[in-house]
Amino acid sequence: MEFKKGSGAFLGKGCLTPFFFVLLLAAFSGCSPVTYPEERCREALQEIALKEYKIPHIDVEFVGTTLGVYLPLNELFALDFKEAIMSGKVTDMESLFQPTEAAIDKVEDVLFSMSRVMLSTDKKIDFYYLQATDVEKSGMELVFTGQIDDVKRVRFWDIPRSEYRKRILHEFRLNRAALWHKPVRHFFRDLNEADAATVGKLYFPKTAKEKWAREFLFADAAGKVLPKGSAEWKVLDLRSIPIQDDDIVVYAKVEVSSRDKKMPAFPPKTMEYLFHISTKGEGEKIRRIIPLIYLDGKGTEAGLSFTKDMVYQSLPSWETEFKVPDITMGEFLSRQLTRRLQETVAQDERIYNTFTNVKPLFRYEKSSEPSFSFNVIAPLRNAKQAGVSNGGIHEDMLYLWELAAREFVDVLRSYSFQDYKSLKFEVSQDGHDRVWVATKEGLDLFRRNRKKLQSVLTY
Repeated sequence: MEFKKGSGAFLGKGCLTPFFFVLLLAAFSGCSPVTYPEERCREALQEIALKEYKIPHIDVEFVGTTLGVYLPLNELFALDFKEAIMSGKVTDMESLFQPTEAAIDKVEDVLFSMSRVMLSTDKKIDFYYLQATDVEKSGMELVFTGQIDDVKRVRFWDIPRSEYRKRILHEFRLNRAALWHKPVRHFFRDLNEADAATVGKLYFPKTAKEKWAREFLFADAAGKVLPKGSAEWKVLDLRSIPIQDDDIVVYAKVEVSSRDKKMPAFPPKTMEYLFHISTKGEGEKIRRIIPLIYLDGKGTEAGLSFTKDMVYQSLPSWETEFKVPDITMGEFLSRQLTRRLQETVAQDERIYNTFTNVKPLFRYEKSSEPSFSFNVIAPLRNAKQAGVSNGGIHEDMLYLWELAAREFVDVLRSYSFQDYKSLKFEVSQDGHDRVWVATKEGLDLFRRNRKKLQSVLTY
């Protein structure tokens, strides 16, 4: 059988070329002499992005010791996913995941901004999390996660660039909320930019002008429709929840202020709306707009099955476009180990010849007895090989465990991470889960080649 090597971590996502990682490294190569006090970090990062890189909007959040930045993009990938797939001309799926030059430039600019703040602040930051999301076309996003100490170590040549690249977590994923929120963002954009006739045609084609013009300030006190709205709208918060397969409810909190700043017609105020979004057909469309203030206690006026109080109570669990994870070292190492082992098994001939569709997974459990666990889905290519075993463990599965254990001990030692008692190897056989355990002391003997892995495993 001919051995065909895989493409490495996150199969099908090999578009993250070495160039992108060099870009990421370059972004953290400098350190500003200016100190950004903890209370100024968020504003400073937004100011740098706006004033120096002309990026009008980024969201910045701190959760625990993680700095998270959300970069919304009008376009992330060079090819339109739907059009490219429907054309039938795509032969290489990885080509779909090639970021545009403009997207790469913006990601680089934001990374530079993050580096300046992270390396010059008195705020404790252990991890960085950058989410670049295509909010206009595909809803796909590119996410980088890394540790600040790795940035410092590579800058001082304590670790090589090749190792640093392995320490950065990256993934592509779909952001459903970004797609659901798109028509709502467009609605408030059009309130700011379009004339009354256009707004009416786009959003209220079957509604009398007097019913919507006054609500959205396209009418004067006497009810006369104005050529253009008298207000400016700023979106403060968007959240969404699916209510049926093709129906979404989006909550929008907005600030509305008078367009005339010299002689404002009214003071700024905060408004809340519910948008009923349909995802049927070509794209997401607004079906109804409900001012939340009009939603009575029973929800009957809007024909909804929930009340205003229910909305407020459940909002924290509604989907958002950006949510910063509270990253911990154990979780970070687990994800990094999973990615590293994916790369290893994709290039290993023995694993390829024995197993198919190998899916390794490390997990970290923080408890009174903190531990790591390793689980792998690895169906045999040939069922006749099932009888080959070594102490109750298939000999090639044991070989795979040894690869995992070697990666595990090397990575944890390089991070000086000691907050664990054991590494558990989990296997499902004949409908039963079996667990073998290697203690931290036994793994250290394995690392120093004093013992083989099988000799330190207990069942």
